[in-house]
Amino acid sequence: MKKILIPFLLLVFMFSLVDDASAQRRGKKKRRTEEKTEENDKKRSSRDDDDEDYGPSGLKEKLNTEIKIGNLNFFGNQFSLSLKSNLGYKLNNTFSAGLGGKMYYDYINILNSSDDFHFTSFGGLAYARAKITKQLYVQAEYNVLSLEYAQTVTLRETLLYPSAGIGYMYEGFNWSSGIEVLVPFNDVVRDRTGIIEYWITFSHNF
Repeated sequence: MKKILIPFLLLVFMFSLVDDASAQRRGKKKRRTEEKTEENDKKRSSRDDDDEDYGPSGLKEKLNTEIKIGNLNFFGNQFSLSLKSNLGYKLNNTFSAGLGGKMYYDYINILNSSDDFHFTSFGGLAYARAKITKQLYVQAEYNVLSLEYAQTVTLRETLLYPSAGIGYMYEGFNWSSGIEVLVPFNDVVRDRTGIIEYWITFSHNF
């Protein structure tokens, strides 16, 4: 019996040593895995913070497309409609800049006369925008406009001028809508379009 018991106890002792060593190896491996996971989480968190600070990384996600309808007037003897579109690049979550084009159309009905007036003005612009909040922003534009208007005769004049103002955007899923008000800093343009320009805006990826 003693001959069987002593080898059996030695075998149990050896198995316990092996199991203890194996448990220690498993513990070390688990700790290394946890440390590696935490390190990866920190790296991902750092990248997410960078993306949040500097905006989306894809070119498509940095582009902002807008269509605007403005200066509507269909009362009395005059019909007026303005259209504007621009494509911008979001430098980060606050600042963006871009280029665009616009057109003004006016039709004036002269009572008891067949000599009605219609004017079409068109041009381009470059703009810079800064968001004050997620919805509110300020914008400055520099415009080139081929302006058609009437004095004693119909005239067309090319004008270069700045404008500036504010806008408010109601956030949507892909497209957002809002309103923008700009003041043109040119007397001839203000005489033609009014003291302010207002635009109803539809914005993609605002």
